[in-house]
Amino acid sequence: MMPPASILIRPVIPLSILIPVLLATGTMVWYTYRHCALSSRQRLTLWLSRMSAITLIAWLLLQAERRNVHYQVEAPVLAVALDVSASMQDSPRGVSPTRSRRALSFVGDRRIAKLCKRYRVFKYEVGAETEERTQSAAEAIAFNAPRSHITSGINQICERLHAENLAGVLLLSDGLDHSGASLAPEALAVPIFAPELEEPTPPKQSAEADIWVAEVSYPRMMVVNWKASVDVLIRRDGTGATSLPIHFRQGARALRTSTVQFEDEEQFKQVSFSVEPLEVGQILYQIEITPKTDGDRENNTRDFLIEVSDPKNRVLYLEGPPRWEFKFLKRALLSEKNYQLSAFVRGGDGNFISFDEASGFSGGEPPTFTPEELRSYKVVILGDLPGNALKEEQWRSIRDFVDKGGGLLFIGAANAYGHGGLQGAPYIDELLPAQSGPTAKMNEGKFSVDLTATGRAHPALSGLPHETRLPPVLTFWTPVKPSTFSSALISTADGSPILLGRRYGQGRVAMVLSDSLWRWQLGGMDGTTEKSLYNRFVTQLIYWLAPSAKEVEKTAFLQLVTEKSEFETRERVTIGAVYDGNGESPNESLSCRVTTPDQRRLVFPMVRTNLGAEVGIRKRVDGFKCVFTPQTPGKYQVTVATPDGTQEESLILLVAEPEHEKTGAPLNRDFLQNLAGNTGGRLVQWKDRYKMFKHIQYRPKEVEIVEEYPIWNKYIWLAILIGLFTAEWWWRRKLDLV
Repeated sequence: MMPPASILIRPVIPLSILIPVLLATGTMVWYTYRHCALSSRQRLTLWLSRMSAITLIAWLLLQAERRNVHYQVEAPVLAVALDVSASMQDSPRGVSPTRSRRALSFVGDRRIAKLCKRYRVFKYEVGAETEERTQSAAEAIAFNAPRSHITSGINQICERLHAENLAGVLLLSDGLDHSGASLAPEALAVPIFAPELEEPTPPKQSAEADIWVAEVSYPRMMVVNWKASVDVLIRRDGTGATSLPIHFRQGARALRTSTVQFEDEEQFKQVSFSVEPLEVGQILYQIEITPKTDGDRENNTRDFLIEVSDPKNRVLYLEGPPRWEFKFLKRALLSEKNYQLSAFVRGGDGNFISFDEASGFSGGEPPTFTPEELRSYKVVILGDLPGNALKEEQWRSIRDFVDKGGGLLFIGAANAYGHGGLQGAPYIDELLPAQSGPTAKMNEGKFSVDLTATGRAHPALSGLPHETRLPPVLTFWTPVKPSTFSSALISTADGSPILLGRRYGQGRVAMVLSDSLWRWQLGGMDGTTEKSLYNRFVTQLIYWLAPSAKEVEKTAFLQLVTEKSEFETRERVTIGAVYDGNGESPNESLSCRVTTPDQRRLVFPMVRTNLGAEVGIRKRVDGFKCVFTPQTPGKYQVTVATPDGTQEESLILLVAEPEHEKTGAPLNRDFLQNLAGNTGGRLVQWKDRYKMFKHIQYRPKEVEIVEEYPIWNKYIWLAILIGLFTAEWWWRRKLDLV
């Protein structure tokens, strides 16, 4: 053991080198004064002055430190773990006061504070997470944690305090633990003491047995038109044979109804329903049971949301009178599994009729061409349609669809390109890659065509034969004037364009000026390929027109995103919005309107930020977000609109009480007794809470405290060194040696 005080030397240069250097320096300094005309006294004085400075420098190089050692008695640590889960506020069977009130009275009790005074007390709040408590006022405690992870919380406390002299853990909890963890070895060595926060009460007798929807298993995400199973677990706490109906609903519409039959001693039954969503988006479903007699009818329903997506590239095809081009183009798209085609032909009355490959013409809902509807498509194909086929606002919706990233293909003939065609339609004329001349018509014959220099390098045609000439066409529309922003990709021998492509805004546009390309369906370039040249041409062209995922992110479509669609009360909810406003107003902001289950409307400002995993996005993207905490269970409607009011997006969030926090279960004495018994602690009745401290061992520890501080880097040494050099210089000056 070190003495109470000592000097430590940590030399920069080893002493075996420092001492010989010091002696050699002293000898050399003496010889420098040997031949000077000085008396022995003067020579000795100068030598001593110089050697004093050198010796002082050597002392500084030793870097001496002083070490003081003293001993101090340290009090043991007492950890206080307070369960702040919402179940602490339950009042099962009408018990008063609640567990939370007793816990607060324990924390604020002056007598308890006096008993804890001799310990070093560390306070922790245990809920879903375990955090050290810094506030001292009991009123600042909020019992709203959505989970009770008691065992894992104790493990974390013991791990954090493993280097301390831990006397025990004082646990204030209802014992309703759902962490599923076991005590770690270091936690088993720490006694746990717990006062009962609730008096034992006899169970309340219910006049009727309770039957409830215990669990619903369902896919969180599905694909449109795919089937899946919804499994429902029904439980009861009574006996006797009984039956009850169970209903499966989508919103207010009943999908299926079944009957659950309980035998005499059966306590649970499982029922399965099949679900096949027919639309994309959030779909709200409900399971409801309607027993004739029931002890609690508030637990007979369960709502849940399924996110339905469409992984395919949806294509909308509008055609005029049926023709060969329509037939083969449609077949080419239907042969691709990655495409989902919606095809319509224009009837004699001007209305659009849905066309199905298997059954021919059939009545169907025609497209409305609203911005919301067009957002579900990647590409729109316009066949041989006149300019009056759609209304002005519908043409504008198509123009805006392309401007914001969609793809558009013109594949018309005389009706579309001639007099009264698309060239005179509002908003569409500016999209056309080429304008028809006054004498333009459909030339007929046999015309050789080939890829242009631009077409050979273009991604829309990269899979077509480049070394061999393309098959001839029998018709093409001419003369036309390509727009400034267009490029001819396929042309005839005289340079007349057959296929043109261009960009418009953030979208892409292509235009086919022949109605005989369907003849390429007869085979590939060499007649041996499985996929015809025409099919490859169509699918590659559509692939190029369809926006990629990266391009969709850059469009001005407003999108709402959340990490999930179902939350628990008092759980933090982050709502994200992806919207770039066409890049016109970088400083604009969004606001989020939340309608609560009790029809209150809350408005939250959304701040511009970078979105990522907190809203369920893998690849980070710039956007907006806001945060709110739901306090009541039920359905929340979230709505965000763009500043100009042209776009509005909504989503539904379901909020429920944490499953184990709403049971109204009494204090779990068995759990608390096991914790105390396995660790050498005690579970005591509330009236014995003061006596509990007699069993908490008080074993202070003597701690050795070592203090080290340098004594070489004091200003006094620098002052002495400067003084010695100054005195030597003055003396040498006086002796006329400088």
